[in-house]
Amino acid sequence: MIGVSRIIDAAVQTITQPNRIVLIYLARPRISRSEMEKDVTEVWQLVSTLGNARIIDIITQHGSSTQSTYIGSGKAAEIAEYLRTHSVDTVLVSGNLKPNQKFNLVKLFWGIHPTIRVWDRIDLILAIFSRHAHTTEASLQIDLARMRHMGPRIYGMGHELSQQGGGIGTRGIGETNTELMERHWKREIKKVRDQLDALVANRTRQMENRKNLGIQTISIVGYTNAGKTSLFNVLTHKKRLVENALFATLDSTVGEIYMPALGKKVVVSDTIGFISNLPPDLIEAFTSTLLESVHADVVLHVIDASDPDIREKIDVVSHILDQLHIPPEKEVLVFNKIDAAPSLDRSKLHSYARGTPYAIVSAKTGEGVEELLSTALPKFFQSTKK
Repeated sequence: MIGVSRIIDAAVQTITQPNRIVLIYLARPRISRSEMEKDVTEVWQLVSTLGNARIIDIITQHGSSTQSTYIGSGKAAEIAEYLRTHSVDTVLVSGNLKPNQKFNLVKLFWGIHPTIRVWDRIDLILAIFSRHAHTTEASLQIDLARMRHMGPRIYGMGHELSQQGGGIGTRGIGETNTELMERHWKREIKKVRDQLDALVANRTRQMENRKNLGIQTISIVGYTNAGKTSLFNVLTHKKRLVENALFATLDSTVGEIYMPALGKKVVVSDTIGFISNLPPDLIEAFTSTLLESVHADVVLHVIDASDPDIREKIDVVSHILDQLHIPPEKEVLVFNKIDAAPSLDRSKLHSYARGTPYAIVSAKTGEGVEELLSTALPKFFQSTKK
């Protein structure tokens, strides 16, 4: 039987960096080949941001997810045989696993390699977040997200242990350990939340002070790797690190710009990039960082105009902005990276905007930035010129 200490160790390992990864991709019924390629490409890009990690193989299962192992018992057994003859550190499942699904896979694979990790998509994202966290606030938010993600899985595994360890009329060691783990996780979550609450209170005071001083704010959001930080650097004349990697920006950073058309300075914030299928719990864990966006006077939604999946990614970000209760009337679309799309059909961008104000720019060359500052943004702010 798998011990409780082993399960806790597995939870801690969730945010460590793996090396050799085998990707298990579940191709749902009626999915097109192009959709499969998009999904796999995004996972591949996510893994590449971990630095030393690499996908050594992709195993595909066609069909719907199953209750016990997500990928089906036959495919799970096939992967177990694969692990006997291949050196693998992490089995990465492309979807989001339920507690019992992860437990059953862990139990099966640990029988072959006791150090192997089983990750789902959220585990992968949390590992990337950990790599890019540079402040106490970001680290605490990652801790909270990890505990919320792992907690139910720990309880689910403990429940499985109780089923195995408890006899008729007995309590069972599995059940006892599940209760202990649950209390421990709740204490840890409360401790992190208390620290985050203090940071949120401080950030809220800063925003209220700006408002009392009549300082207005802009927040930059967008799909990860859309060029948000590059635009932030151009607007504020700062030199934040720009990487061609998903989730390169995790911490919220604030700068300011002087807008001649208004005769005053405006505060600008750059924050975490978004991605498809982020669960609400993960978004909620980053509430502190996203406060700048929630309370901004205007939200610049940065879009990679050269991206072939531009429509889908616009919808992903718009959905998350809805979840954050950011009014659509605060939004300005900024179609970025036009330098990477010389044959761009600008009329299509107009159709993508669907009535939302927009600007077309290149943060790399500076094209269109002046128009953004002089035409698109001033209407959102009150001028102090006389």
